[in-house]
Amino acid sequence: MRQTDSDGKEHSVDALHAEGIWDRLGSIALLLHQAATQVWTHADLAPADSPLHDLGLGVYLAHSQARSLLPDDYQLPAVDEDAEFEQRTPLQLLSEAEELTRPLPLHWPDLMHGTQLVVELCDLIREARGLGY
Repeated sequence: MRQTDSDGKEHSVDALHAEGIWDRLGSIALLLHQAATQVWTHADLAPADSPLHDLGLGVYLAHSQARSLLPDDYQLPAVDEDAEFEQRTPLQLLSEAEELTRPLPLHWPDLMHGTQLVVELCDLIREARGLGY
């Protein structure tokens, strides 16, 4: 596989490396899905004007953005919803998702919108902290 960076230079990318990147993005999407689920569960119990509704929407949109970065044929692994994710708060899940973005090659054309995902995650982490998560 060949990738062209932002300067127009072509680089060879081995398939295993690319697969690891997609798996990392898949993990980010799974973390965001679980964070959105938890926030919406809390928002359902909160008053209609609660900022939890905004946070839940933001996390859901970040999840959709992470999914859109994945190749169309990429299959997310099945996850036992009652497993490890339940042990972490939405803030922990968001922070872990942000940490997973750090080694992503955001200069790749396929991931050029990944920069916006990183910005959104940082904003969501700040917002979750402000809400006491």
